[in-house]
Amino acid sequence: MLFEHLIYSTATAIIAGMLWYKYTGRDPSWIIIASAFAPDFDLVAGELFKKLDMNILIAHGDFHNIAVMLLFATAAALVLRLAGMKFVDSFVFAGIGFGAHMFEAGT
Repeated sequence: MLFEHLIYSTATAIIAGMLWYKYTGRDPSWIIIASAFAPDFDLVAGELFKKLDMNILIAHGDFHNIAVMLLFATAAALVLRLAGMKFVDSFVFAGIGFGAHMFEAGT
């Protein structure tokens, strides 16, 4: 499953990166590939809450929705802005990467 996310996000990143580069001269397509694995952090969060003995049940698929996608894209854009990247570039490409994962996973 992780390998499929890598292949699908790479293909999406190539196309989006070429189009974005043509119009802006910047290519932040690596953000798509990195963001494609973000929806699967619900697996890590569920295990972390279990180890901390918290009664919060998080199952795989809980982060596969539009609300979490917007939160993730905003957080990623704010963090990458500290590294000197443009907010819009980071927000759009983080959202595309997250969306590519959801589209490939069928959720």
